[in-house]
Amino acid sequence: MSFHESRTSTLAPDGRRAGIVMGLRSTRDAKQFALATTTRRWVIGSGHSCDVVLEDPYVSTVHCILERRPGGALIVRDKGSRNGTNVDGNVVEGAELRVGSYLTIGCTTLVAVAGPGTNEESALATLRGHDPVFRATIDHALRAAQTDCNILVIGETGTGKDLIARAVHEASRRSAGKFVPVNCGGIPRELIGSELFGHEKGAFTGAHAERDGYFVEAHGGTLFLDEIGELPIELQPHLLRALETRRVRRVGGAQERPVDVRIVAATNRLEGLGCESSRLRLDLYHRLATVVLALPPLRERMGDLVELVEHMLDEAAPEHGRKVVTEAGWKALVTAPWPGNIRELRHAIARAVALGGMDLGPADFFPELRFGTRTPLLGVQGDQLLPYQAMMRGAMEQALATHGSIRAAASHLGMAKSTFADKARAWGLLPRSKLRLPTAKLAR
Repeated sequence: MSFHESRTSTLAPDGRRAGIVMGLRSTRDAKQFALATTTRRWVIGSGHSCDVVLEDPYVSTVHCILERRPGGALIVRDKGSRNGTNVDGNVVEGAELRVGSYLTIGCTTLVAVAGPGTNEESALATLRGHDPVFRATIDHALRAAQTDCNILVIGETGTGKDLIARAVHEASRRSAGKFVPVNCGGIPRELIGSELFGHEKGAFTGAHAERDGYFVEAHGGTLFLDEIGELPIELQPHLLRALETRRVRRVGGAQERPVDVRIVAATNRLEGLGCESSRLRLDLYHRLATVVLALPPLRERMGDLVELVEHMLDEAAPEHGRKVVTEAGWKALVTAPWPGNIRELRHAIARAVALGGMDLGPADFFPELRFGTRTPLLGVQGDQLLPYQAMMRGAMEQALATHGSIRAAASHLGMAKSTFADKARAWGLLPRSKLRLPTAKLAR
């Protein structure tokens, strides 16, 4: 077997620290080679035209290349070098280079290092859970990330709309650009135009200097318009024009300038969405909703509760010790309505860990239980569907009409067939001939 035939084609991740590689450091002389996120490709070798030049007689003129993938991952590929490329003791043709990995080229060893603040967990890794509807939404988000189409994320407060938006950015070709989040509900009404599009000096009282708006700041990246439903109705046509023309004009300015941004918007105002009665103009809705991602509320994905709680307890363990939820505590968590969803759950866990003992019971998560003021659990009024359920029912009804069978419709929506059948039966979507399923499949 020749040397090249003995190489491995890939190297699986081996538990190296999470984070984005921002540089290489020589173990011989501590020389640093920066790897900016705005660059996509570096050539490493002994040739003077290489991006990373190594003075080593055992390094080929063009030895290997580094490629930055969407999301920030760094891939090293050998370019037919004389002495091969080695990552963590493995000779490779191609491999992911993670923070802390050792890249050996000739007699030179380089360690992959992260820049300040780059060890943060990716948004995709933060989105935990195995609920089929939730995972289907993430899958659709990652597919949409490969395009430049606008995305509208809908869901109740606290469901993770900001994380989905960030995951789309990290998985897109714009990941090297900026991710600019904007809370449309937190900007004073009179300053929204200035914040979004910028202003000229003297355009209004207090405009002492010119400034660029969020559109220009996000040029080449992603602009996340959170709580888009809070945008005043009279200002929505200006946003619509910017989306249609991809050009913006500063407040008080005479000229427009082009911008290259990807728009991800989000709203928790689901009442009448896509209709004339909505607080979001119909034409703006259709411009934003090229792809719609619906995040289920926590009460719709109770199967993920244990995973979410255990992870939150693990995060708090270094400071407070590893605490345990009692059986009564789990029962209280499972039966709670969670109107604030994952955000409310995180606050409840943080409060219990900080103030409770090593065994966490109902009163640690819900202090109001001590005073008998707990609100009713799972308070859905009669048979009325929640906004998310109504939207899901509509999607299921459309999928059934389009694809004709439960199996095909469930596959289209990324749901398990049994889950689809259960919901379709409960919501009256199936004709009588399709309701004769085995009792075991209808059991929850």
